[in-house]
Amino acid sequence: MHELFITAAVKADDFDMACAILQGLTWMTARRSVYRILFFAGLPQPKGLPNPRAFQMTHLRALWQELAKHLSRSSYVVQAAYPVSPDADFGKGTAMEFNTLPGTLRWTDLPDPWRDTPVISRKKLEIPEQSNLQVALTDNNYKYQNELVQESYSFVRGNVEFVFSRYYHLPDSPGRAVTVLPAWADLRPVDPAQKWVLNVKLNVPDDSQPDNVKKATEELMAVKAELDRMFDFKVVDRRVFDTRIAPPPIVPGRGIPK
Repeated sequence: MHELFITAAVKADDFDMACAILQGLTWMTARRSVYRILFFAGLPQPKGLPNPRAFQMTHLRALWQELAKHLSRSSYVVQAAYPVSPDADFGKGTAMEFNTLPGTLRWTDLPDPWRDTPVISRKKLEIPEQSNLQVALTDNNYKYQNELVQESYSFVRGNVEFVFSRYYHLPDSPGRAVTVLPAWADLRPVDPAQKWVLNVKLNVPDDSQPDNVKKATEELMAVKAELDRMFDFKVVDRRVFDTRIAPPPIVPGRGIPK
């Protein structure tokens, strides 16, 4: 699958107005989602997924096999994302049992080397509803790096998705995920200015035909032209989205250059 998107930054004071604009554009109320995201880094010398013990019985085995091919040619940082509730999961003093909870494994490649365009295009693979994700990753020598909380508000029009995202730090816990989540009100945004990132997205499931990706690019550029007076979509260096290297503590907050 190919993911294509354009990116703009939205100031915290402008967020409500930005949501109102997209609500009018899409005729829907924003769908809120919150994820706890754990980052895992592979070995410097890629080995794919040589130990399939944790996922060999899943009905999504073909996706794991495809992922193994990508991970065998380069070392990547992957994400294990778990849906959480600000009301039920934060500040309650209870621990999450990750290996019994279903999560989504996310992998993205280095974006394609297109220049002078705000459209980012990259290979993407997501494997949903997976238990034992930490077992699968640690069995294959992937090491925990850090974690963040992602808060998103999304709108959909046709096959185009409009997503506002903001990321939050969790307390330092070297070598492992924090045991207990703090209260939601105590989270610190990754970006000190508390900006939101707007991504306008399109997925191309069958990317074997270049014309499919070209058509999606043209569709995104048409959306950009529609929204240019309201949002400043930037040309972003593709290296901002390079997951072949271990992330710094604020990796999702990089790269909405001014």
